[in-house]
Amino acid sequence: MKVIFLDVDGVLNSAQDGYSIRLKTDSHLKLLQYIVKETGAKIVLSSSWRIGFTPASKNLLARFKEYGLELMDCTPELSGTCRGDEIRKWLDEFKTEYDVERFAILDDEADMAEFTETNLIQTDTNAGLQKADAVRCIRWLNVSIVEENV
Repeated sequence: MKVIFLDVDGVLNSAQDGYSIRLKTDSHLKLLQYIVKETGAKIVLSSSWRIGFTPASKNLLARFKEYGLELMDCTPELSGTCRGDEIRKWLDEFKTEYDVERFAILDDEADMAEFTETNLIQTDTNAGLQKADAVRCIRWLNVSIVEENV
């Protein structure tokens, strides 16, 4: 299985749209949909939007439904740690169960612990998810273990 650890602010919305909780920039969702289609990846929410069931999280699920996207899971909330630590905790608990072979992190922040240099596809908070980010994510998720070691 391939997994996308997904942030929302700065990825599916941006500074340009005022970090809208309505996720009104459809191009971001279309690019996420394209990544999922091309890779078969499952989405694990790592965004602060996962905490509690707020109007923002309700809207996220509604917008996902419009694009045929599904949320598989959310990373745990660990106080006093970076997002990378929460991703590591999720992987420690579920990597074997879900047979996770590859994962990418879509986020505008760089606090991804040991995953920053390898698995992070960092978006521009001012623009959100762009085509170049989507292409990098697809390439990263679709590379085989053999290709990676060559």
